[in-house]
Amino acid sequence: MERLLWIASPIPLSLVFWVLFVACIDAPVPDTPPAARVVTAWDPLVCGAPHRVVVELEDDAGIMIAASTTCSAGMVTLDAPHFGIYRGRIYAWELDEDVVIRSEMPLRLTVDEPIVRWWVTTPQ
Repeated sequence: MERLLWIASPIPLSLVFWVLFVACIDAPVPDTPPAARVVTAWDPLVCGAPHRVVVELEDDAGIMIAASTTCSAGMVTLDAPHFGIYRGRIYAWELDEDVVIRSEMPLRLTVDEPIVRWWVTTPQ
């Protein structure tokens, strides 16, 4: 009987080990980090009345990235999933009773470095 306990005792320990091991490796894989950051900046002193600024970019595959902030912040950062050419627009908008888009500027941007700094005229 004592020999049977010595032989069988590693089985429950092994089972516990493998259950915990599989639980650790079964965790979801995190998203890949962005390939580049696009920092769009403007002069916040020229903003005038409070409004928001939106930057929308889209690549050739149709992947869209966008961000917005208050004009007084002076910059907005977007995480680009890969290098390449992006097309899009920058515009100012106010949220009153209806969304009013104004001073829309179409753009074409080449993202070829890990950090792309881009100075634009202040969207009014």
